Amino acid sequence: MPRLARDHQPTPLPAAAIDRTMRAPEQVYRVLRTAIVSLAIPPGSALSEGEVGAAYAVSRTPVREAFARLAEERLLDVFPNLGTFVSLIDPRLIGEAILIRRLLEGEAVSQAAASRDPALISEMSQALADHAEAVAAGDAAAAYQCDERFHRALFAHQGLDQMWASVDRARAQLERVHHLMVAQRGALGDALAKHRAILSALGRGDPYAAHAAMHVHIEANAVFLDRLASHSHPFVRMP
Repeated sequence: MPRLARDHQPTPLPAAAIDRTMRAPEQVYRVLRTAIVSLAIPPGSALSEGEVGAAYAVSRTPVREAFARLAEERLLDVFPNLGTFVSLIDPRLIGEAILIRRLLEGEAVSQAAASRDPALISEMSQALADHAEAVAAGDAAAAYQCDERFHRALFAHQGLDQMWASVDRARAQLERVHHLMVAQRGALGDALAKHRAILSALGRGDPYAAHAAMHVHIEANAVFLDRLASHSHPFVRMP
């Protein structure tokens, strides 16, 4: 059951134009997923098919499909006869997401360090440079996109598409923690030093150092979440 108080007011939704030449369910899913992950739609918020459909001028059918995907990713909770709500941040899911990322990204970065692909290192270097610019400008949305580019490149350059799909799903849970860190601590640039350490190990061709640097990067989410849970943060599901 959702534990946040409800006032039955419509949840503000991000502005977005739906391209009629593309599949509406995918677009609605992407808009909502981005808003949920970035905390633009906070944990505990109520969502309805009718309100979302009206906001984006689509029928209930594509909204229902988008809701189903988000529920499968554990970003929405559906309660029969009560409603649909953005899920609270669940420490158990975060723990599982950290394990998934640690295993898959640890292996991917070790493999990448062993191969020292110049094209991969170049792309990750550019993502890191763009990330630094976004942080300097205080642009959280751009910083998040650069962060994603940095991690996605590890898999794309090695043809590990299925592994990336699993990591991307895990990232959705962890990024909510990251955005909360930024909101509470002004920690927009925290990932930069960790990304530099990862990239340095890749450039040296040191799989062990690359794996260790990735591990440190991913585990930072768990440390912050433990602090939140100990203070009963309203966005965090308590045991």
